Amino acid sequence: MGKKPTYSELEQRIIVLEGTLKETRRLQAKLKESEVKYRFLVEHMRDTVWTLDIQDMKPTYVGQASEKVLGFTPEERLNQHLSEMVTPETYARLMEVLTGELAKEGSTDPDRSIVIEMEYYHKDGGTRWLENRVNAIRDDGGAIVGLHGVSRDITERKRTEDALRDSERIYRELSTIDMLTQLYNLRQFDIQIKIETDRSNRYDQPLTLLFLDLDDFKTFNDAYGHIEGDKVLQRVGEEIKECLRETDFAYRYGGEEFTVILPMTTQADGVTIAERIRTRIKEADFSPSPGQTVRMTVSIGVTQYKGQEEIKAFIQRADRLMYQGKERGKDRVCGE
Repeated sequence: MGKKPTYSELEQRIIVLEGTLKETRRLQAKLKESEVKYRFLVEHMRDTVWTLDIQDMKPTYVGQASEKVLGFTPEERLNQHLSEMVTPETYARLMEVLTGELAKEGSTDPDRSIVIEMEYYHKDGGTRWLENRVNAIRDDGGAIVGLHGVSRDITERKRTEDALRDSERIYRELSTIDMLTQLYNLRQFDIQIKIETDRSNRYDQPLTLLFLDLDDFKTFNDAYGHIEGDKVLQRVGEEIKECLRETDFAYRYGGEEFTVILPMTTQADGVTIAERIRTRIKEADFSPSPGQTVRMTVSIGVTQYKGQEEIKAFIQRADRLMYQGKERGKDRVCGE
């Protein structure tokens, strides 16, 4: 048997054990304090902390902020499948993102985060947009077993962005569309004719231009007034669009003048389209009141672009041909 410790040695061991016990208790108290602080932060933060099991796509933990943001308690969330929480479009996009991320496994940073905006259902029946920062939860072997995320409500930001996009769209339309006829305006014509002539030169493709002018429009305005005259211009714009293909562009050039750009179109085909427009306008009824029958006619100049020529010369030739049609009796298509 070994030598028994002396009283002094026992006393010293007791002092060491008491010190160790005291330190252990201090660390336990600090750990508990940290746990309380962490839980307080998680449960009172505006963002929602969550974890998700990727096997059944159900959450395993949801922070208290879920109820404030989306109306569902954490307990309710734990019983929901992810597909019940978000819109079908969001769920499909999320599955696509996750599939892509899983395909990257082994060739990229395992600690990477992804940020994805998702549209969630609110308990009140509406939806909210949340931005999710997501990380993988891995087992001891490094395989992904779940997801950990923090969700932030960005609904107001999304609404602002949508409003801004709508404003930009309206501005673009106002800056390119003639509000009376709903055809493109002169500004857009100047842009598009440059694009189309460049394309014609680059690829040696035919390009044809129509110039149209209503015959005796001033006489109609003098007889029936400008309000009725505006109705005529609106109707002419509709008739022109009805005669064109999806690849063609129609413009109100100014007053009662219109132009049509016909990409990848020869002059012969351009004359066919011009005759279609002329006939359609001639057959339309522009009567300003019941019991009247008022017809309008149009003179049209048709010309094909000559490779490398100046745009100004191209436009002037179409304009000149249109006036030749007027000089030859109106209601006719004139080409070279």
